[in-house]
Amino acid sequence: MLEYAFLFFLVIDPFGNLPFVLALVGERPRPLYRRIILRETLLAFGVLALFAFTGDRVLGYLHVERASLVVAGGVILFMISLMMIFRSASEMFEDDYAEDPLLFPIAVPSLAGPSAITAVMVVRSQGNATPAGLLAALALVLAFTCVLFLFGQHLHRWLGRRGMNAVEKLMGLLLNLVAVDMMLRGVRAFLST
Repeated sequence: MLEYAFLFFLVIDPFGNLPFVLALVGERPRPLYRRIILRETLLAFGVLALFAFTGDRVLGYLHVERASLVVAGGVILFMISLMMIFRSASEMFEDDYAEDPLLFPIAVPSLAGPSAITAVMVVRSQGNATPAGLLAALALVLAFTCVLFLFGQHLHRWLGRRGMNAVEKLMGLLLNLVAVDMMLRGVRAFLST
């Protein structure tokens, strides 16, 4: 279970997602912030669990290859990273999502993004993980993510607006690299089949 938890930790990347979450909802009142974080991590768990057990069937029904899922996820993350670098993640979602984002963009695609969805589908399809072990690994990683995000507001106060802007720009650059790498891996996977 721990090896799957480590894999899920890497693909969900709670530390990399923290600046994005804080930029989007970090200035909300504490009770609303707490409610958003708890709800979004639970929704991310639900989405990942759903794809772990039904993802291959859904992709097969839609005739979508895993390589397409990885490329599409890379494109979405690339667009988000450009906004984080040149503007702000909070400006990107300042319409209906900025006040109280439901499912999008925190639960999906930030936490339950294409790489996390692909990872749970691959772990499940390999048959090495029991359903209970897979769910326990997911729960462990998302519980840690939730706790980190809940303390993130204190970090936001400590760093201040300029500090968080700097962290967001840096994370945007790193997310940009991850997005390009995802697209290249998807293209490579497609060409090798």
